[in-house]
Amino acid sequence: MPRRTIIALLAVGVIAGCAQTTQDARVDLLDRPIDCATADLDIAALETAIPGAGERAAAGVRLVVPVARIAGRVRGELDERREIASGRTEDDLRARMAEIEAACPDSRAPNAVAEG
Repeated sequence: MPRRTIIALLAVGVIAGCAQTTQDARVDLLDRPIDCATADLDIAALETAIPGAGERAAAGVRLVVPVARIAGRVRGELDERREIASGRTEDDLRARMAEIEAACPDSRAPNAVAEG
């Protein structure tokens, strides 16, 4: 039994560790000024930065597991985990995409395939 618990915690740690690497990039994307010359690239970057189901699940698990929760509090990641697990990060990214599209009407539509 303890061996299964250790393996499960290690798996969650690996998954959750991957989730943190993009949080700083998301903040940078949200803070950039709107530039219509790069609107298509900015929208594509925002779409890519939207947390997937696995990342949201990992953030939720890290909020529930006591050791991970304490570690998150110590590292200052607890609020970020809550925002990812609740879907607020996705909402913020989609709102920013809408702002760019409104400011730059010539930008491509969301989820459109880029032409080469």
